[in-house]
Amino acid sequence: MKKLLFPILLGGSFGLLPMLSTAQTQSRGEVQDQEFVIRKDRVLTLPAQPRIFEKLPVLPQPKGLTDFNYMVSRYNLNLQPLQLAATPAQKNYQAPRMDLYPGFIRAGYGNFVSPLLEVRYMGTQVEDFNYSVQLNHQSFGQGPVLAEQSKESHTNLGVDGSYFADLFEVYGGLKWKQDSYQFYGFDTTLASNMDIDLTQIPGNVLNTVEVKAGIREIEKVGPFYYEGELSFRNFKDSYLAVENEFGIKGSGKFRANEDWSGKVDLDFYSTSPEDFNYAETRTYFGIKPTVSYNYGEFNFTAGLNVVSENDSIADKSSNLRVFPVLKASYQFAPEFGFYGSFTGDVNRNTYYSFVMENPFLGPTNRLLNTVNNYKIQAGIEGQFQESFHYRAGIDVSRYNQLYFFVNNYRIKVIDFSDEERFNLVYDDKVAVFNINAELGFKMSDIYTLGSRLDLYQYDLNQQAEAWHRPTWEFRVNNQVTPIERLIVQANLNFMGGIKARGASLGVEIGGPETYQVVKLKSIADLQLKADYGITERISIFAEGNNLLNGQNTRWLNYPVRGIQLVGGASFKF
Repeated sequence: MKKLLFPILLGGSFGLLPMLSTAQTQSRGEVQDQEFVIRKDRVLTLPAQPRIFEKLPVLPQPKGLTDFNYMVSRYNLNLQPLQLAATPAQKNYQAPRMDLYPGFIRAGYGNFVSPLLEVRYMGTQVEDFNYSVQLNHQSFGQGPVLAEQSKESHTNLGVDGSYFADLFEVYGGLKWKQDSYQFYGFDTTLASNMDIDLTQIPGNVLNTVEVKAGIREIEKVGPFYYEGELSFRNFKDSYLAVENEFGIKGSGKFRANEDWSGKVDLDFYSTSPEDFNYAETRTYFGIKPTVSYNYGEFNFTAGLNVVSENDSIADKSSNLRVFPVLKASYQFAPEFGFYGSFTGDVNRNTYYSFVMENPFLGPTNRLLNTVNNYKIQAGIEGQFQESFHYRAGIDVSRYNQLYFFVNNYRIKVIDFSDEERFNLVYDDKVAVFNINAELGFKMSDIYTLGSRLDLYQYDLNQQAEAWHRPTWEFRVNNQVTPIERLIVQANLNFMGGIKARGASLGVEIGGPETYQVVKLKSIADLQLKADYGITERISIFAEGNNLLNGQNTRWLNYPVRGIQLVGGASFKF
């Protein structure tokens, strides 16, 4: 208690001093009464201090880093080098299972007495030597005119084989083909008053045997690629036409880097055709070097077509011809680009190629190649929405010895069957103007479409018309896979503006012989094909041609069959 009283008295003394000094200033020497209250029960307390205001503890200061020096001593040990022996890892890798069937057979039957047979067999084992055998046959026992008088048949049998070495492949093959046709394209307006049994008019059987052997490099992506082939073909018909051909074909490609590449093609053919009043040996030799350069989206190709051929043509200065090859394209964007070219070449023609185009060709006394003096092409192309692609262009070409097929009306009185056969005529100077457009569409694997339109205009020098050549063509091809294992194809083919040469109208004095011009109807052909796989091995199919039942006539007096239906099944073994 005494300890507490002393601080209180001391504090009160200090508090009294200002009061006394004030009183002295008010009235010096005056004494006033004062009252002091002392409370003994009062407790003084202080608020708790928050820890946030506590000072940080003082941490010890780190000592400075010092350099450490190590002494390394070398010890040379005479040890043998370590021998590492590689051992293969034993692991079973299961390759994906693929059911490969070496054999395939397809058979069917349709109207017009039309059996169909296709047989294929090939080696499926991974070996150095591989082979394949194929047989195809389709015939029509009846046709659009006099049933059996317009029948036809097609058969071919082929064998191919390949031997694979480490760097190259040696291949070869043998093929036999037979095509049989009846001459039924008579003019009923001229034959109506003639007492002729048309069923006795003979047909024509075309037999072809082809042999080939060659070598080519297996790796096609290296800096150099080569291939070469030897071939021989024998062709003859039921009359006197025979043609033998021996050919050598080679090609070499080199790639200096990703931008520069080059190519050299070599072709040599010796053909010996014989006919009723025609026999000659024709040779063709061509060297075609080109160099290509790619710079981004720009592509450029330059080269030459050097061709030597010995066809006999009036006022021919030389057998050697040289044509430039210039091609360029630039793709501004995937949606749009342009292309252009200026080229020339000699298009090789043989009696075999003519008959494959028009099987009703008769005897001929002149076979000529077609000289394409120049061909100028320009157009645009591109794709959009990653599904559509398009192409449109204009072509201007100049030809010498462009060929046409015309009916042989001249000797119909001597031999009526000659009226049904065609002959070859040529024009020495022809300019062809062509406008073309293509459009394609693909929707995954479900639907694909391809279409093309061509418009032609001919500027002739000797012939009155471009006989049997269309002035317009339009083609649409569709393929649909609506469900698994079902494939449906729908094709549309249109062709028009065809003019044929009719009977002779006589020869004007001092002028050429004139002929009747026959305008053929436009051709419209709808084709449908469907194939459904019942199992992995068995499937069924159905085909329909000329479903519009059009009276289509590609060659004068030769209407085609009406609606053709074929159905059947196929089997893998």
